[in-house]
Amino acid sequence: MRRTLIIALGTAVTLVTAAVAVATLPAVVGVSEATATFSTTAIEKSKVRTCTAETKTWEMTDGRYTGTVTSTNVVLGGALVIHAHTTYNTTDGLGFVNGEFRIKDDDSRVNGKFSGTIKNGQLVGYLTGRSHGHHAIVLGNLSAAFAGGTSNFADGKIGAGGSTAVLAVVAGRPCKPARESRPEPKRVHAEGIATLAGGPPPTSITVTPKHGPVTPPCAIPVAFVLPAGVVTGAKVETKCEWVGPAPAVLTLTKVRLHK
Repeated sequence: MRRTLIIALGTAVTLVTAAVAVATLPAVVGVSEATATFSTTAIEKSKVRTCTAETKTWEMTDGRYTGTVTSTNVVLGGALVIHAHTTYNTTDGLGFVNGEFRIKDDDSRVNGKFSGTIKNGQLVGYLTGRSHGHHAIVLGNLSAAFAGGTSNFADGKIGAGGSTAVLAVVAGRPCKPARESRPEPKRVHAEGIATLAGGPPPTSITVTPKHGPVTPPCAIPVAFVLPAGVVTGAKVETKCEWVGPAPAVLTLTKVRLHK
């Protein structure tokens, strides 16, 4: 029968459940109390994106951090690696973070996840993890000085500290990608008597419809091949597209004899 060790980390924190760790360890039975401190000293990888929405500036960080954990319990001590995804409103000093962590890199390593809220550069959250080949469960609250961006985790505590958590409610994405504004192209369709100008070969065409004014000149691209029979005085059908106000540039056209 597997023996179970229950480790209680620290005392109750304002608005944060008291940290508790549950670990299944060989040949150990009972309940003990432990705390841990941590910090990171290096940012191995970091991708930071900023944007502004409704006068608020947001900073989104995807970073990998390395450091150490020191604990009263051997399960929680050792080299630390954190991968964190942070969203922080630098205007109001509010944000949140989600991530994964690893303590040590041997058979007794602890792997887990954490999440928390950030207020004025202070993180308060909760972590869950597993150790000893997934036979130990680690649960606890955590706090640290952290706000994403170029900052490391400093003065971190697991199962200790008195920081106050904040409730973060984020409706949708803080900054949606700006939709590129593209003006609708102006297209003109005309049927009537053609007048070619320029050239040879002709460089523009105007159309005099049966009813209405003469169309503005449509430029004829150099590579465009006029259909046979399209000459001044012929009855034609044209489709022109304008880019910019003037001169008119023909970008899409179908010119044919009208039977």
